[in-house]
Amino acid sequence: MNRKRTLILLHVPVWGIALFVAWFFSSDSFPGMRSSYVVFSTLVLSFWMLGSFYLFYSYLAPKFTTGESRRLFWLYAIIFVLILMPVIGIALLLLTRTSALTLSELLSLRGLLPFLGSVILTLVCSVGGTLYRLILKRYHT
Repeated sequence: MNRKRTLILLHVPVWGIALFVAWFFSSDSFPGMRSSYVVFSTLVLSFWMLGSFYLFYSYLAPKFTTGESRRLFWLYAIIFVLILMPVIGIALLLLTRTSALTLSELLSLRGLLPFLGSVILTLVCSVGGTLYRLILKRYHT
């Protein structure tokens, strides 16, 4: 029971950092901002970051550390980081109307910078999830 409580407590900083970073990036203002912008944007960004973190932490890192196909791990990681999570994140921003750009602007060259930012954010969270899994695995063995 004590070991399970320790594992849960080790995830509290992850949630705190994700919520703080999401709030920090959501507190910017842009023209036409609604009153609920900060709340929705913080929720979307924290969902996005925690989703990236926990997908790698729970699914991809255990496959990588158990010695299964590393090529498959890298294939899933590339698909996830470059395609899946940025598209889901941008779609959530558009659905909650917290994106500063419209869909047509996101699909143009002007939308390339937010896409690259989403790829970098997803990559940082994914690497963090993998490293956290490896550290916790080492801690428990």
